[in-house]
Amino acid sequence: MNPSKVIVFLIIILFSATGSGQEIKSFPLIESLMSEPEIIHYTRNEYKSDSEFWSGCIDQNDIIYFGNNDGILIYNGEKWQSLRLPNSSSVRTLICTSDNTVYAGGYNEVGVVKKNEDGTYYYKSLIDDYHLEGRLMENLEQAHELNNTLIFRFYNELLVVKENQIVHLPSVHDFMYSNVVNGKYYTHDMLVGLLAFDPVKNNLRTVIPQEEFPGEVIKGLFPTEEEDILFLFTESGKIYKADLNKRKLTPWENLFKDGKPDQLISIVKKDDRFYAGTLDSKLKLLDENGKLMESPASFSDIQNKTILDILPDETGMWLLLNNGLDYLNTSVITHKFFKNSRVYDIKTYKNKLYIASNRGLYYADLTKKFLELKEIEAAQGIVWTLNEFNGDLLAGHIKGLMQIKDDKVIPISNLGTWKITRIPGRTDRFLACGFNGLHLIAAENGGYRFIRKIEGFEESTRDIIASDDPDTYWICHGFKGVYRIKINENYDHVYAIEHYTDENGLESQYNVNVYRWNDQVVFTTNYGIYTFNDKDDRFEPFQPLNEILDPTKNTRKILEEKDKTWFVEDDVVGFFYNDSIQKGLHEDIFLRAKGILNRGMESILPLNDKQVLVGSTDGVFLFQTSQPKKLNSETYITRAEVNGDKKKDLLQISTEAEPTTLPDKTDHIHFEFATPKLATISDLKYQYRLIGISDEWSEWQENNYREFNHLKPGEYEFQVRSKDQTGNLSKTGSYGFIILPEWYETPLSRLLFLMAFALMLYLSYMFVKRKLERENIKAQEKTLKEKKLLELEVERLRLQRDKEQIEKAKSDLEYDMIQKSKELANFTMQLVNKKDIFNEIQSDLKELRNVVRTKISREKVTEIFRKLHQHKIGEEYMEVFDVNFETVHHEFFEKLNENHPNLSKRDQRLCAFIIMDLTNKEIAPLLNLSVRGVETLRYRVRKKLELDHDDKLYDYLKNLS
Repeated sequence: MNPSKVIVFLIIILFSATGSGQEIKSFPLIESLMSEPEIIHYTRNEYKSDSEFWSGCIDQNDIIYFGNNDGILIYNGEKWQSLRLPNSSSVRTLICTSDNTVYAGGYNEVGVVKKNEDGTYYYKSLIDDYHLEGRLMENLEQAHELNNTLIFRFYNELLVVKENQIVHLPSVHDFMYSNVVNGKYYTHDMLVGLLAFDPVKNNLRTVIPQEEFPGEVIKGLFPTEEEDILFLFTESGKIYKADLNKRKLTPWENLFKDGKPDQLISIVKKDDRFYAGTLDSKLKLLDENGKLMESPASFSDIQNKTILDILPDETGMWLLLNNGLDYLNTSVITHKFFKNSRVYDIKTYKNKLYIASNRGLYYADLTKKFLELKEIEAAQGIVWTLNEFNGDLLAGHIKGLMQIKDDKVIPISNLGTWKITRIPGRTDRFLACGFNGLHLIAAENGGYRFIRKIEGFEESTRDIIASDDPDTYWICHGFKGVYRIKINENYDHVYAIEHYTDENGLESQYNVNVYRWNDQVVFTTNYGIYTFNDKDDRFEPFQPLNEILDPTKNTRKILEEKDKTWFVEDDVVGFFYNDSIQKGLHEDIFLRAKGILNRGMESILPLNDKQVLVGSTDGVFLFQTSQPKKLNSETYITRAEVNGDKKKDLLQISTEAEPTTLPDKTDHIHFEFATPKLATISDLKYQYRLIGISDEWSEWQENNYREFNHLKPGEYEFQVRSKDQTGNLSKTGSYGFIILPEWYETPLSRLLFLMAFALMLYLSYMFVKRKLERENIKAQEKTLKEKKLLELEVERLRLQRDKEQIEKAKSDLEYDMIQKSKELANFTMQLVNKKDIFNEIQSDLKELRNVVRTKISREKVTEIFRKLHQHKIGEEYMEVFDVNFETVHHEFFEKLNENHPNLSKRDQRLCAFIIMDLTNKEIAPLLNLSVRGVETLRYRVRKKLELDHDDKLYDYLKNLS
């Protein structure tokens, strides 16, 4: 057999054996996609300047400079700054020399870009320095450095600057192109041809005459493997090999073989490839031998057809367009395709890549070099999952379960199906997991047949896995928790259902998913990863995975694949190695897919050790999992601003400067930073710390600034670093500063304060000593005075005591007098009563004397009557009462006489009896009046006292007593 046929046959067998579940060694399509450059667009809204770009350069700090119609644009990876030339001309040329000086030129203008100590850029013209005043040179088209010599190319002359020597070399016609190749400077004069510059003689000599390429304009000149042979590119797209020894050109290649009118405008060589910018065909690609290659499809994404210049850097190249600015990233580790589609599952099957999406089922041939996705008819609508069993591809569709054979659809059931899973121990029986339960599927006669719906369980079964127990399955519902079901042997009925929620060990019943890891069933949740303890019938944390993944984050997928475990944690895809040697999570390179994954339907398809496919809500990502080339980069402090004492100041940010001294009134300090080298290819995150406050690095953040307020006096060093999504970590940028203390916190002030304090102590001592002496004298005087006062106080207390005794004796005497007066009044009243009795007895004796008949009896009665009359109670008793009562109620009678002098003796007695609270009946005998007479007397007294009708006599008299 022909050996070549054998090789082809073996390759076909190898490809045929490659399917789902097997590692894809290499496919042309995958390799082609991974080599596809990425186009990053920059818009006018970002750089805020004219969109026609002519030139560019990069300095040794990775700061990028662009020349456009408005002047110079400077980009540090975070911010843009624009500069205008003195005559406001466009900038056609920019160059950074070996001493890191940036030269710029425009119409009749050449100068340098400089930076102030505070980081602000400015332009300085060299017209006076080069003695070019009044000289008409038009646009500066190109500039080169050759052995410490600067050569500026204008159309009509070359300006050669070496130290203080300036040489003008005029053109015969026009200088159209120049470049330094193999350490020699070449330029093209449209009339003479290709010229070489002699730095010793400061003149030009012809190396290729114009007759060799009549009417052509050189646009590129590059070395080959032979020193004296160069690649020469012309504006018409023709490529020649220029033999400098023979002064001849040999046609080599044509950029525009299709005959379509076009022009070559710019060309660079990078990584053994030529990139040619054209007038109308965007970018063309040539190999290292100068042969035209098929351009990557991504070149069509360049936002303008005309590429005026190309500026290469370490990771790609800037495309300076006639209308816009693009960056072509050739260090791609990620490629996205099938955009604007939700991708639910990805599968490789028989050398084809299948994509299940919301738009239907698509496939692409992996053996082809370029991606061409085709739709499978009759599979339109949402396709949830793809599964391979027995060499057959099955698809779970919103409309049912279907088999994909020869890229055609064979329906199996019309019930909405999430996916299909094999019944353990069987090769011919499967469970179709549906929207409302499980369906039994049989593999028969090379095909598949729907048998029946399994009764007894009606919940959605999207997330299902077989338990270690026979005919037992775990099913997770996104909102209802976890079910464990048991199916009978005939698989027609679920006879046992156990429902687990947050009452069974789980923190929450929501967002629980089930997977197998290390041959064990595990459950991912919002609060860590769990396993089920059959003995306790509860869920418990699964420590082997919780120690690797963060239990505080939502882990939603676990996929064990060979030596790696893939996971989705808080919308971030990542993996870790299963062995204990290579520790750590690998997440950074997958951050482009963060936030756009299909929650609960994440799809991850590892292709091999280097590549993985990830489905998202916006297409499919192809990631390079191996670590990309490490870039040496540095984070720079681009701005430092302080705010204090009601004003803002920019600070010097030179890295070689001593720590900046700040005044004590610094309330606020603001830092801005950037990493120019990494910013063009990836979103950056920054980490900082302020030595003097904390040695700990902050969390990674996207902001490129940091502010500090009210820092205490002291010495500080602000440090910042960055990393990109590929894990490139920059060198640390730092800025040292010292905040001066308040004047009273300086060492001299402290010494003066100490001396003043010592003086104060001495003066205080003397003051206290003298004060104590004075106080001692005052204390002695005070003691004498207090002694006298004490004696006086004792005397006063003695007199007070005597006075109190006298008052007490007086009070006792008055009390006795009152008591005796009361007794006298009582006694008087008794006498009055007795008087009444005597009067009654006298009346009775008078009646008896008239009644008795005998003389002796009458005499005896008369004798008794005479004796009674001798002891008659008279007015003198009432006078005694008056005297004693007035003694008791002395103040009462004084006020009564003072206020009412018109009262009679009887009126005063009535008033005395009233305040003694005697009734009219009790008063009547004391005044020898009837009760009616007492009432009349009371009325007269009220009149004399001038009381109103409503006033009570007793109350009025009581107030006087």
